[in-house]
Amino acid sequence: MRILKSHPIRDVRLFRQRSPNRCLMSRSIFCRCLKWIGVSVWSLVLVLGSGACWGDDLYREQETYSTRSLAPLVKRISPAVVGIRSWGVPSEPRIFDPEAGFPDPPTPRELQGAGVIVDALAGLIVTADHLVANATVVKALLQDGRALNAVLLARSERDDVALLRIAADNLRALALEKPGALEVGELVLAIGDPQDWGQSVTFGIVSALHRSCPGIANSDLVQSDVLVGQGNSGGALVNIRGKLIGVIVARRGGFAFAAPVDAVTRLFVSAQ
Repeated sequence: MRILKSHPIRDVRLFRQRSPNRCLMSRSIFCRCLKWIGVSVWSLVLVLGSGACWGDDLYREQETYSTRSLAPLVKRISPAVVGIRSWGVPSEPRIFDPEAGFPDPPTPRELQGAGVIVDALAGLIVTADHLVANATVVKALLQDGRALNAVLLARSERDDVALLRIAADNLRALALEKPGALEVGELVLAIGDPQDWGQSVTFGIVSALHRSCPGIANSDLVQSDVLVGQGNSGGALVNIRGKLIGVIVARRGGFAFAAPVDAVTRLFVSAQ
């Protein structure tokens, strides 16, 4: 009887003695688990955070100008865009005055648009042909306030582009993009002088290539959704790499149409 009674008592005592140790061990293991879980979570956060930084840095290295702000790009390229003013006799028939018995003499008309300096040393400016086709006087208005007489060197009625020359120092020019490098969906900027408000910049994308427009024989025009108005003719269509991809020559249905750089290259050849 004593033996039978002693064993349960010993077992109970042993069980009671080991219970606190087991609780302590359980707490220790639980704390260690929490510690490792915390370390793992922080490690994961650091890895993901560093990965996001690497990706952002890589993106910044690949792009020429950040699309978050185009101000640095505009600041660099805007001096190469000039205002164009031309005075000439319109080509439409003269108005007949029945009281005088003879046609009225044609009156000179002022046209307003823009142009792009493409050679700073030679003072070469490309603009829209319809601005200067019948002009007797052409002036280029530079961003620094200078108003200079321009000489017509060459023109292409088919492409609606013309080449002018001015005599001036300290000019800024835009480089031409390579022919065939343009793609639909590319981000572009239009710089011109709409409504005689002064130089203005709008932003959009290339909507289509190889387009045609009434009044222009060239069926290889660049179509974009940049906002343009009267006075943007002859202005620059520029990609976000700061290169000229076209000269704006028309607008239709809310879209702007530009003669591609191929037309500008042909103009250079004809002027030589």
